[in-house]
Amino acid sequence: MKLTLAYDGTPYHGWQVQPGLPTVQGELDGALGRLLDQRVRTRGAGRTDAGVHAHGQVAHFETGRSMGVDAMHRGVNALLPSQIRVVAVQEAAAGFDARASARAKTYEYHIWRDPVVSPFRRHYVYALSRPLDGEAMDRAAERFVGVHDFTAFSAAAAQVISRVREVYDARWERRGSEWVFRIRANGFLQYMARTIVGTLIEVGEGRIDAARIDRIFDSRDRRRAGRSAPAKGLHLMSVEYD
Repeated sequence: MKLTLAYDGTPYHGWQVQPGLPTVQGELDGALGRLLDQRVRTRGAGRTDAGVHAHGQVAHFETGRSMGVDAMHRGVNALLPSQIRVVAVQEAAAGFDARASARAKTYEYHIWRDPVVSPFRRHYVYALSRPLDGEAMDRAAERFVGVHDFTAFSAAAAQVISRVREVYDARWERRGSEWVFRIRANGFLQYMARTIVGTLIEVGEGRIDAARIDRIFDSRDRRRAGRSAPAKGLHLMSVEYD
């Protein structure tokens, strides 16, 4: 089965199950297990970090239980906490894997630019009202488009075969009080999106020159990039499949 989910990541220690800690995957597996009366282990398209939100996360699981998609949709949402919702349930095609079959993902990072943050937005944006050079941040964002080795922009401890990813689009959008960084790529490494945003913020502050981005890529040194932006401003918007 293929599930599309939305969740408020504020109370959770990320997607992946962790012993003794509340996680999105843990809540989902538990709800499905109770509904289907069997042990369920879902596999998500991406392992969002603690505090990161999702509007279009995708997961899959296997079950031998016969239950219609509408009944499953209603049943699992009735058992999930209010911060997590399954927005769609579908029969998955043979061989479908939520992570391995993904062809692209889109994230948005939201920065609140006014001095006063709405109490209804505070868990979902990074409040940053100090002056930023938006034009420099736009120029720097363009340098992330293309095929690059993102070693300098990811967690050093991440265990992956390759740190090369292709970014299809990276740009800032200004939406009133919010500045939104939208990035679409064929995959993301741990902390990659947040480190890119943190680096772009330092460009806006004048701490990093936009022209240095290429040299940071070449260095493959995490210390050369900016700090990671706070998790609460990051939103997984969608996962694309063929």
